[in-house]
Amino acid sequence: MDKGRQDLAALIKGGVTALEITVDSPESFEIIQRLARKYGDQAVIGAGTVLDGQTARMAIHHGAEFIFSPNLKQDVIQTALRYGKQPVPGIFTPTEIVQAVEWGAQLVKLFPASSVGANFIKDVMAPLPHVSIIPTGGVNLENAAEFIAAGAVAVGIGRNLVPSWDDYEGIESRAREYVALIQAARNRS
Repeated sequence: MDKGRQDLAALIKGGVTALEITVDSPESFEIIQRLARKYGDQAVIGAGTVLDGQTARMAIHHGAEFIFSPNLKQDVIQTALRYGKQPVPGIFTPTEIVQAVEWGAQLVKLFPASSVGANFIKDVMAPLPHVSIIPTGGVNLENAAEFIAAGAVAVGIGRNLVPSWDDYEGIESRAREYVALIQAARNRS
């Protein structure tokens, strides 16, 4: 995924303020380290698909400021908190949300969000208004504003934001489109 980082520069120029690098290959940690050094003053760099505390620790030692997980694991949350970083565990039920908060998470990742839609956030936040939810998995231009209007604090967007890593102008343009859409939804809320 490291193509001279023009692709990530295009995301940042387009207004994206948080970049998640999935830790699905050995070079992921070096990529996090390079990005944190180069873009750390322009965007928050974090690690994604973190499944255990050891991986969280490695990512943090390489510069990750947040730890995204697709699942709920106490050792991942505790490791991030131990180092003063933001854990964002994956949840799918109200029980998992409450457990994540009890373990110290301030943010939770609704994954896969496309399976339940924006109304899930609105419905869950009625009894749990103190929870900050970030939907990921299937968020796109058609539903991103709905998630924000329902109460999401942010959205996580992958392939729908960057369909091709080689089209730098297209990446920047699409990033601007998402940022404007999300800002407009926040202003209406």
